[in-house]
Amino acid sequence: MSLFADVCWRHWPKTCTCPPSADEIERMRSDAFLLDRELQRENRRAREFSEALSCLARAVLQMRETRMDDGGEDNVSADLQALADQAREAADLLREDRNQDRVTELMGRIEGKS
Repeated sequence: MSLFADVCWRHWPKTCTCPPSADEIERMRSDAFLLDRELQRENRRAREFSEALSCLARAVLQMRETRMDDGGEDNVSADLQALADQAREAADLLREDRNQDRVTELMGRIEGKS
């Protein structure tokens, strides 16, 4: 097999400007489809993780508040207070604009145009 088996000899050594073959186009479409499906899966996993983290943070904060209502700061242990602080940080992180789900809205607009 030659080193230059896939080289267009009409344009070599500069970049080939020939249109891609039908096989190459189909392969690129297939790759784009597979990447799109993987992106959708990853976004779904990220949404599920975000929801689980949000529920966990809410539960920890609610538990701390319940203990505060029952006996004040004396009823809240140091480890629960530290956990509540981390839960508050996680909840703040989830609320940041950069962590909002923009893909669902975008996919809805794209599918609505089709």
